[in-house]
Amino acid sequence: MSFSTGEQALAALAALGHKLDERGTEPVSLLICGGAAMNISGLLTRLTADVDVLGDMHANGELGEMPDWIYAIATEVAEELGLERHWLNDAAASVTSMGLPSGILLRATRHDFGKTLQVAIISRLDLIALKCFAALNPGVGEKHLGDLVDLNPLSKEMSFACDWLLNRPTSPEFRAAVRQLCDVLGHSDLAI
Repeated sequence: MSFSTGEQALAALAALGHKLDERGTEPVSLLICGGAAMNISGLLTRLTADVDVLGDMHANGELGEMPDWIYAIATEVAEELGLERHWLNDAAASVTSMGLPSGILLRATRHDFGKTLQVAIISRLDLIALKCFAALNPGVGEKHLGDLVDLNPLSKEMSFACDWLLNRPTSPEFRAAVRQLCDVLGHSDLAI
């Protein structure tokens, strides 16, 4: 089963939080993005198979890897609720290697699921930036481009995304791809 609404994703996270509380695990604070984040935030409603985790937010403000032990408990939730086995995964975490947008943790909206699980959903601004990066990825970019078209980013949101994408050494080809993405999304006026 996939998630078609934010309520379904929230129910799965609540079930996970309940299991973590029952087991007395250490607290985790997961930063999420992607389709489930859009559904929960009410930005878009679309089918998604999973909850994409960027990492575990530590008390010192740093983002670490999602703890390995959480996968087994999430698999139990999947079996009970009829979800995909890997409904909770950190496949999107690879983007953290290039550095996330500055202030992403401060802008995230937090939800508590019991005493042990906190989930922070990235903001619209950060979601658009990450979707722009994903839209540039050959093979999977079309889905993300479709999300961007549906989100209809404002000029200031696209400017933020472009600043994040290009505030590092990049190739001329990458800059051209970002320019083309801006054109497709109706923001050819941005100076890149």
